[in-house]
Amino acid sequence: MNRKLIDFLKLPEAFRIPYFSGLLYRILNKKDNKILQKTKITENALNKEKRDIIVTASLTSFPARIEYVYLAIKSIMLQSYKPDHIFLWLAEEQFPDKKLPKDLLDLQQYGLEIKWCDDLYGHKKYYYCIKEQKPNEVVITFDDDILYPVDCIKRLIEKHKQYPSCLICERAQAVDYNKNGSLKNPGCWKTISDVGVKTPSYSLNPSPGGGCLIPYNGFYKDAFSKEKIRELAYKNDDLWYMFMVAEQGTRIIKTRKYHKTFSTIEGSQTVQMAFENVVGNRNMVVMEELKNAYPLAYNRIITDKD
Repeated sequence: MNRKLIDFLKLPEAFRIPYFSGLLYRILNKKDNKILQKTKITENALNKEKRDIIVTASLTSFPARIEYVYLAIKSIMLQSYKPDHIFLWLAEEQFPDKKLPKDLLDLQQYGLEIKWCDDLYGHKKYYYCIKEQKPNEVVITFDDDILYPVDCIKRLIEKHKQYPSCLICERAQAVDYNKNGSLKNPGCWKTISDVGVKTPSYSLNPSPGGGCLIPYNGFYKDAFSKEKIRELAYKNDDLWYMFMVAEQGTRIIKTRKYHKTFSTIEGSQTVQMAFENVVGNRNMVVMEELKNAYPLAYNRIITDKD
């Protein structure tokens, strides 16, 4: 069994068959982990061909996951469409001695660049890259606990060529409401929907770590403000992406309607950063703060109109 077959066999996210869905996911997830653990990187994993588009893959990590992140990076290195750069951003205050696992350090010889920076929580994955982004460059953000399907970057780039001014994502949730007409917690919006599949939309909350392509000049200027990030959405880059593109007038489109559930790195899920946002209702608090700070963006998100 190879990794393309594993992705083919997965059920789309939000599809539930009692017992079977969970069993199938656990089997495929374990197999995906084993394949990547055994696969050796033997040559430079970056693009060597001349292309019109510079592709920068970027992610971040923190001490609780640093021993696992090399597997996520390997899944990026083994993409069918190779990136031109792979950056891992680490906060200096979280790693005072800069001591890192050997499995991670070994990947530097194949193209990984480890960058030290200030701590901006999950925002590190895009912040420093888009500050230096070139007009012919796209920045694709990833997470440190996901094993990416081999055609992830390929799908993003193909869609980017069709919609060069849009933010492209593998996974996003469409705005959704309760029966009484009130807005649902953003973490509970619809994952499977027609929104943003054939027509670019403002009404999507993209998953920044799911493979998310940021075009040049795609974010509003406040995305470069550490003060605004820390004040409004320090622990919620999902909603920040949504508001920064909406405020800029950048629409979002998904690579496909039926997103397949991601494989996750075994052992990395002991730290669930999304739990507080959804269950603790932090999403709704951040949503309200962003609504007040960016009323134009909020109106675009709710109405899907300029």
